[in-house]
Formats: sequence, C-alpha cells, structure tokens
Amino acid sequence: MSSETFEQVLAAAQAAGSTTQAWKKFVNTRFFVAIVRSADGNPKNFTLQLADADADGNIAVRISEQRERLVVGGGNTLVTLSGAEVVRRLQAEAGILVALSEGVFAIARDRVDWLRKGIEAARARAAEKAQPAAASFPSLEQGSLPAPASAPDSAPAPAPTLAPLAPAAAPLTLAKAAPQSSPVTRNQVGVLDVAALKPRNVTMPKIGLEFFVPASWQESATATGLRFTGTEHACTVEASGFHRPNLSMAQWLEMRLALVRQEMRYLTQDGESYPFEGELWRGRVTGMATEFTGTFPGDACESRYLVACIWTDGVLASITVRAPAGAFEEQRALWKWLLGRVDMNASAASVYSPPASLGGIGGDWEEAETPPMFGFSLAGRMGRMRVLAYSFPVMLSLAVVGIIAAVLVPASKALGLTLLVAGVPACIWFSVRLMVLRMHDVNLSGKWLAGAFALMLLGGVLQNWIMLGVLFVVFWIASMVIYCFIPGTDGENDYGEQPGPNSTLVNVGATLFILLQFGQIGAASSGKYNNRLPFPVPRGSAAAAKASVPFSPPGNPFTVALPGVPVKVALPAAMVQQLGEVELHQYQLAAGGNVYTVQSIDYHDRMPDNRFDVMDAMQRSVMAKDGTLMEATPTLLKGATGRQVKIGTPGGGLRAARFAVVGTHFYMVSIEVPDAAKGAAATDAFLASFKLN
Repeated sequence: MSSETFEQVLAAAQAAGSTTQAWKKFVNTRFFVAIVRSADGNPKNFTLQLADADADGNIAVRISEQRERLVVGGGNTLVTLSGAEVVRRLQAEAGILVALSEGVFAIARDRVDWLRKGIEAARARAAEKAQPAAASFPSLEQGSLPAPASAPDSAPAPAPTLAPLAPAAAPLTLAKAAPQSSPVTRNQVGVLDVAALKPRNVTMPKIGLEFFVPASWQESATATGLRFTGTEHACTVEASGFHRPNLSMAQWLEMRLALVRQEMRYLTQDGESYPFEGELWRGRVTGMATEFTGTFPGDACESRYLVACIWTDGVLASITVRAPAGAFEEQRALWKWLLGRVDMNASAASVYSPPASLGGIGGDWEEAETPPMFGFSLAGRMGRMRVLAYSFPVMLSLAVVGIIAAVLVPASKALGLTLLVAGVPACIWFSVRLMVLRMHDVNLSGKWLAGAFALMLLGGVLQNWIMLGVLFVVFWIASMVIYCFIPGTDGENDYGEQPGPNSTLVNVGATLFILLQFGQIGAASSGKYNNRLPFPVPRGSAAAAKASVPFSPPGNPFTVALPGVPVKVALPAAMVQQLGEVELHQYQLAAGGNVYTVQSIDYHDRMPDNRFDVMDAMQRSVMAKDGTLMEATPTLLKGATGRQVKIGTPGGGLRAARFAVVGTHFYMVSIEVPDAAKGAAATDAFLASFKLN
C-alpha cells in the first residue's frame, strides 16, 4: 500500500466497503497544502489556508497529492504536510477537502475530530509505554550498573558489533551518572557468556518470526506483538510483525524510522542505518538496524534505542531494544547475539495486525472493522450508539419469532416448537453478544455477564423470587448505564481498535430503540403491564394459596384454582336453542368482592376454521361495551393456541381472562375485580393457575 497513492487506496477501500486502509494511508501521506505565514517570520509558525468553497458557512482546508490541483493566492505558500500533521494543525470546526483527479473527497468535521482524537491518544500511549520501561532500569546514580572492564592501552579495538559501524565516538558523559572506570564508547562489544543466559526460544507463528532471549527476561503481550523486560540487563525489547507482500525493505525501513522521528522527537539518530545478518539467513532474509540516542520522558539519564527492521518476501518484522546508554554499550555483545539468532520461517496464512509502528501514527489507532449486527464471534468492540441501534432489530426478531411460532404451533406443533427452539436461543445469543461487545468497548471482560446470569439462574432454581427480582433490577440498571452513559476507551484497548464514527442510519436506529425503551417504561408506570416483572413470579399470600380450591369442569379438560366452589350457571332456553349442537358449561363464584367465571365450550363440527376468529369474538365478549382493552397477549398452554386479555372497567376496575383452543374445544377463565391496583395479585394468581390437563 505504501507505493500506492491515497487516491488509489481510497478507491479500493470504497469498492471493498471498508475505509480502514484509506484512513491509515491518509494520515501517512504527504499532501500539498496552502499555508499563511505568521508575521514574526518564523517558518514554524503558520496556519492552514481555509476557505468556504460552497459559500454555505462550512470552512475547510483544501489539500492534494498533486501541486497543480491547488490554487494559491494572496501571497500564500504551498508546503507538504502529512495527513496527520494537517489534522493536528487544522483549526476547530473546519473540514478537509482532498482534491482528486476527478472530484473532491470531503472529510467532515466529525471525522476530523475522530482522527485528531485518535492521533492524540496514540501519542499519549507512546509516552506512557516509555515510563514503565524506564522504571525497570537500574539507577546509574546508585552504581548498580557494572563498570566496563578496562582494556590495556596496547590492545586492539574490539570487532564491530552488528556490521561495519561508524568510527568510535568520543567519551560519552551521562547526566547524573556515577564515575565509570573507563569511558563508554560505541564500539565496545565485550565477551558474552551465552550459556549463562540459558536461552529460550520464542516463536511468533503468525509471521514465522523466531529468536532467542535470556530465560530471566519477563515476557508480556502487547497489542501488536511481544515485550521482554530484562532487569539484570536494564533493557526492554519488543518484537512485532505483519504480512505485506508489496512492501520492499527500503520502504519498510523508511516507514519504521519515520515513526520514531514523529513519535519520539526527543531521540536523535546516531549514525547511518547499517545491515546485519542472522546466522541462518543465507540471503533469504534482510536486516537493517538504526540506533538513536536521547532522554525518554521521565528518565534521569540518556538512553540508546535500537530499531532492527527484518524483511523477507511478503513478511516484515521489527525488533527494538531500549536501555540506558551506559548499559546499552556494555551489553553490545548481547544485542549482537540477539539479532544474530533471529530467523524468519514460513509464516501462517492468516494476516497479522499491523504493529503500532506501521505507517506513522495510523497503525496505532486505525478504525477497527465493525462487528456485524448478527454473528457468533465475540471479538472486537462496539460503541454505544451502534449497540443501541443493533438492539432494535434483535428485539424485533425475537418478537417475530414468538408470533410466528404461536401461529405455527396449532397447525404444526413440531414446526412451531422447532422454530422456538432454534429462534429464541439465537436471538438471546445475539443480545448477549451485543452486551459483550459493548463491555469490550469500555475495556471490561464479558465474563462479568456469565457471573450475573449464574446468580439469576441460582435464584430461579432456589425459587427465591425476591433475590431474582433484585438481581434483575440491578442487572438492568447496570446494563443501561454501560449501554448509554459510559463512553468507550479512546484509541486501542485490550479488545481492539476504537470504532469509527456512527452513520446516520445507526443514529436513527439508536433513537428508535431509546424511544421504545421510554415507551415501555411509561406503559409499566401507568399500569399497563400491571407492575409485573418480565418473568413469572407467584403472587398472593400463602394464606390465599392454601384457601384456593382446584376446580375442573366435566371431563377434566383443565384445572383452575378458585377461592371456593363455583356454581353452575343455567343457560336461558333461548340461548340453548341458539347454540344448537354447541355444548356450553359455565360456572361462577363471587368471593372477596371479586367475580370468577369458568367456561368450557365444545363446538363439535361447528368450530370455525380460523381459531383466532373464535378468540377475537371471545375477547370482544369479555370487553363488552364498557371496557377498555389494556393487554392482549398470545400464550401457549401445552402447545395449544391461547390468549390473555386485560380490560379496564369504569371506576378503576379490572376484567381479565385467559383462554385456549384445543381441537373443537374452547376453554376460558375470567376474573373481575373492583380495584385494579388492589386486585392485581389475585388476578395474576388466578390466571396463572389455569392449567390444561
């Protein structure tokens, strides 16, 4: 990609539907841009030339890879700046227009802000990574570094370390360093006791990189590779690599050194880059090393920083060594041995993520590939708005599965149950997956969800409804806080790169989901759901449960719990004649101010083909002329089609019924209470007791 222009990479990225590579290329591409010089004459003090090209109040800077595409006027000057530098220097509330061969590529203000935020986060992390390594270095003031062995004046100079180096440097004076027995010079190699190191092999199979490190070095993973800390050698060594078929060694070296110059401006290159060779390379691998000197932020002494670039066809690797200047020179034999034992074997086919050093700043904060709405992978991160937007279709899918299953079960019990068994767990999984990806965005492990689900499962097994209710409320509140209020980690975290800006469709979807949640909360607070939790909870007191009496109509088709024995209601002769062959049994009971009704109807061969017509007719009968429909919920009772309805009555009362259709039979139980709030527990307990036999 390095040899391609930004316009070429952009076109390929737009065709592929992912802009990740385009943004990486943008921040590292040098563009021509018009600037306005400052009045003080200092060439470093300038601002970017802005213009309102469309006269719509939106100002932007115009840049291009080709000089002739820009028009400069008013005594302004053209300079070349990287895309990252343009973003950092750009005034607030301004966009960027990239002049292409055909048309203009506009980078809106929100995308510029996102780019700027990623650049700043990358620079901050680079500074933070330097400090822990510095803390592990022995203090020069305390004399913890061994003094170099003195050599006779007549002794010849040691052999070069990694390859022909520059002439010996003048004696190096270290800030606040303890007196040394002899000056530290660059070409000292010394004698290395390899056996004392107890070398252990390290392999990075994705790129085929192999090398050896001392057994005492502590290993840790980074976002792009491995890090080793050697306390006794006062050093930090990092290794990373990736696949890139079209990148040459010269391009790789330039990109790697450009990063150091950009991110570590406190370092100065110490001499020219020089080649080195591993013991087993035999011309199939190429290596170039470059050394830098400077004081890292937070350090009290000067350090050396070695960057080794390793290249073979299609695979690149980088090994860096950092140590205080004195320790670095004393351990040159160790660095020579380390790089001499590096080898590049056949690498894995999978593409390894580019290291933070790739292409300047871009590799450390590039936009991650957005996880899909539906999937089974838990890898990656997802921002707040996207999770909310994706939750809307997931919840809609769950509702559709339930409705279709309710329709299919009466016609084909096996097909309906198959849909439920396959669809409901899948929708639940997609919901849990969104929670995990959102937790990853705030750098939390999804394992916390497993603990929460285990506690709720335990509450259900123990039938401790209070515990289950409290756990559910806590879980719901915590989910909403994480979903809606906690911002994601800036830049990269333990679970990947930061997501990019949200599209308009994502914002619309998130808004719809939020409105749906407010609607459900409002309905619950108004009593539409009768203050019920979203899982079945037995209602009513123990005394009421003991007082209930199981009742079944003739033939024992179903059972319902009543607070007494109901009385059969005799039907008028006119109704019996009107019903004809339809057999109806009806019972009623008045107790505690409530009225209970039980019906069993056998339609024989007069059962309508559409069972829902029967339930609709019965729903209208229960609602009557004075009722207001509050709820109509499909139910499944042992695979039978059913429905539960709640009707508001004048004066704050409630009329509720549950019914089911089994073959040619229609069964219904209903209750009417004068006070909906006070009778809620009795209503729920009565309806829940309706069981098909």
